[in-house]
Formats: sequence, structure tokens, C-alpha cells
Amino acid sequence: MHKILLILQKELIEIRQQPILLMSMILPPLIFTVLPVLVFMLMRSGVSGSMKSVSNIAFSYPALARMSPIEAMQTVTGMQFSVLYVLLPGLLTSIIASYSIIGEKTSRTLEPLLATPIRTWELLVGKSLAALVPGVGITWLSGILFIISLAFLSASPQVFATIISPGWLVLFLIWSPLLALISIAVMVAISARVNDTRSAQQASIWLVVPFLSIFFGQLAGVQVLGVIFTLVVAVVLAVLAVAAFWLTVRIFQRETILTRWK
Repeated sequence: MHKILLILQKELIEIRQQPILLMSMILPPLIFTVLPVLVFMLMRSGVSGSMKSVSNIAFSYPALARMSPIEAMQTVTGMQFSVLYVLLPGLLTSIIASYSIIGEKTSRTLEPLLATPIRTWELLVGKSLAALVPGVGITWLSGILFIISLAFLSASPQVFATIISPGWLVLFLIWSPLLALISIAVMVAISARVNDTRSAQQASIWLVVPFLSIFFGQLAGVQVLGVIFTLVVAVVLAVLAVAAFWLTVRIFQRETILTRWK
């Protein structure tokens, strides 16, 4: 445990010393938080020329059947923005994890670390936590700001309750860190095989696409995103996260990396 904490401390210090990395972590959550606030403010002031057409699409979702056009618009728009908080942890953690492996290889600091007597799983747990903690922490912080903004700007309590549903809260609080863990594991595994951060990041981000299809299925009225369903999927994600990390430890051959990454 002590070695893991040392790796975590080292990684967090290096993150703070990288202005570009910090900016890449701050800008997406800032945009995801500010943009819906601006859109909801415009909607409340009635600035929208396509309200009728959008509301017609919105009424295909059963929960919106008794809403006014402005309520339906806000609900559909809010649900579209809320899905970003499922994407955000994978995006942020992939940025950090790519630097943690490939970035260290580029700067010639990974090889001395791999040559130490630390176990592979301890090394990967420390690096994974260094990506998970800030990534999920920033996501939860921006998500809380999003929730507070909706509480003040929603046209009615029904709009707020439909967007910030119990099912979405399970996605936000449980799915997002589990998807982030899976993304980190895949990121580390791919980083052990390639030298290009973009390739690794793109592969890890695509992991969330099947789970986003569930969310959009709810938006189309095909799938009900209830608490029981989301909790069952969360259990599946937890199993996948453990399996992905175990597989990553097996794939991460430090001796091969030391000889090949010269």
C-alpha cells in the first residue's frame, strides 16, 4: 500500500507540473457546465425559433407528454447535456493515463521506474488512481454545478426531476467511475503496445459507446432507464473493470517494454 501511495503522490505532482495537461482537464468540464446553463437561460427568456419542431420530437418520449413546449425543450436538451457526464470521466482519465505511460516513455522517466522492485500491479494501481481520482473528482464537481444550475433554471420541478432522475444519478455516481476504470485499464494496455497517445485515447473513448446507446434508447422511449436496470448494469461494469485491470496486469510486460521502447 505504501508503494501505491508513493506512485500516486509522484503522479499527482507531475500532473500539477504540466500546464497543458491541466488545461486539457479543466476546459471540457468547464464547457460542459457553462454551455447548458447558457442554453437554459436562453430558453427561459424565450429565445428559440425552433421550439415547435423540437417539442414535436420531444413528445415522442412518454414522460414529456403532459409538458408544455418550453418544458419539453428543456427536458430533451437537459438529457442530451446530462449524457456528457458519462463521457467526461473516460475523456479526462484517458488524457491523464496517456501521459502517465506514453508521456513518461517520451520523457525517458518510465524506464527507471520499471527497473525498480515495485510489483507491476502496484505500479498500475498507483497510476490508475492518479488518473481516476482527479478525473472522477472533476466530473462530480462539474456535475454538481450542473444539477444546481438546473434546479434554478428549470421551467418546472417536473423538468428537473425528469433530467436528474434516480437512474441518471446511478449513471453519474456509479457508472462514470466504473467506465473510467475500464477506460484506464484499456488505455494502459494499449499504451504498453503503442507509442502514440492519440491512438490509445481514441480506443478508450470508444468503450463508452455501447453504454451511451442505452441512454439514447431511453431518450427515444425504447428503454426505461430505471434504478434497478442501471444498478444491474453497474454490477456488470464492476466485473468488467476488475477483469480489465487483471488483463492489463498480465499484458503489461515491463521487461518487453524496457527492451522495445529504446
